Amino acid sequence: MDETKSVPKLRFEFPSNWKNKKLKDIIQISKEKYNPDSDKTSYKCIELEHLSQGNGMLLGFTDSNEQNSIKNKFHEGNILFGKLRPYLEKYYFPNFDGVCSSEIWVFDTKEYPKYIYYLIQTKRFLDIANVSSGSKMPRSDWNFMKDFIFPIPNIKTQKETSNLFTTIDKKIELLEKKHQKYQDFKKYLMQQIFAQKLRFKRDSSYSSYKLKDIVTKFSTGLNPRKNFKLNEGGENFYVTIKNFQNGILNLDEKCDKIDDNALKLINKRSDLQKDDLIFASIGRVGEVYLIKDKPLNWNINESVFSLRPNKQLIEPKFLYYLLNSNKVQNYFESNITGSTFKSIKMKDLKNTPVTIPDSFELQNEMIKFLTSVDSKILLIDDELNNMINFKKGLLQQMFV
Repeated sequence: MDETKSVPKLRFEFPSNWKNKKLKDIIQISKEKYNPDSDKTSYKCIELEHLSQGNGMLLGFTDSNEQNSIKNKFHEGNILFGKLRPYLEKYYFPNFDGVCSSEIWVFDTKEYPKYIYYLIQTKRFLDIANVSSGSKMPRSDWNFMKDFIFPIPNIKTQKETSNLFTTIDKKIELLEKKHQKYQDFKKYLMQQIFAQKLRFKRDSSYSSYKLKDIVTKFSTGLNPRKNFKLNEGGENFYVTIKNFQNGILNLDEKCDKIDDNALKLINKRSDLQKDDLIFASIGRVGEVYLIKDKPLNWNINESVFSLRPNKQLIEPKFLYYLLNSNKVQNYFESNITGSTFKSIKMKDLKNTPVTIPDSFELQNEMIKFLTSVDSKILLIDDELNNMINFKKGLLQQMFV
């Protein structure tokens, strides 16, 4: 490889300071293990579910003394990378000693550790890591990865680069905390509103229903099976539960694609319209999205339910907020079946008890109030996404 061509577009040092190295010479996978039967030391234990997707945040941990299986051991300054389902982009830079799942690689390095932590976040590294073995449970293959070449600068440049990205990460973390505070504030407001503890100027009588009484149509999408195939040249989006969250639908590169014939086939079953709601029946049960315009280039799979509000009784957006309220979400939680693959049955969804104001004026007043809170959350969300995209752009520019 020509060294002058294998340096980043944006850098602190000149090309002559960069050396091409194989990944196996940059990163070593630690083989240090923790056996709970012989070691009674209490460590923080990190499982895959404790690692956030794509941002390096730690969501929690358990105690190593509660474990029954062999774990990988890590030390402060090591780098953790989730090898199972690497497309989830789970990584962490610990500032403490601990243990972790055997599905998490513990990287050691003789380079500046924080620099390597950012190297593993680059598109090139992640693309290589996603060439995996296994279909149902894909895992990164180190034997495939280890001989790929990465240009590495001197330690001074590694530190300068790491300091820059650490500053960006701190800004992202502050925005994420701000975003979470507003989300928590919104949940509190919704709890007060739907418990009728927060009063509005307009008064109204309330009526109790089952969800099936205020929804005129329940339907589902269609799974491929023998009906059609995914990602074979089609340009329409095939929406599953992973593609909508917090009231936002993400039609992006992570969304599967279907062709026009498949779209027509699913349309016959779901017939999605403006003001319908789509509902996650598995995984993140109770996640809801309100359709703002009639879908022209997307539809849903069988695990996504669709609901058509009875506009004689309820405003569509009021139903969206109602389904997100604590009381209704608690009902969903109590009616979930399965431990590994959580789901709710259509009949249980239809029987969801709800109470709504009879006055459309009051419904709209509540909608206006909650929408104003959502607008503030969206502004923070935009700022956060801009900062994340700025970081991704820099990673592309400052690493090869």
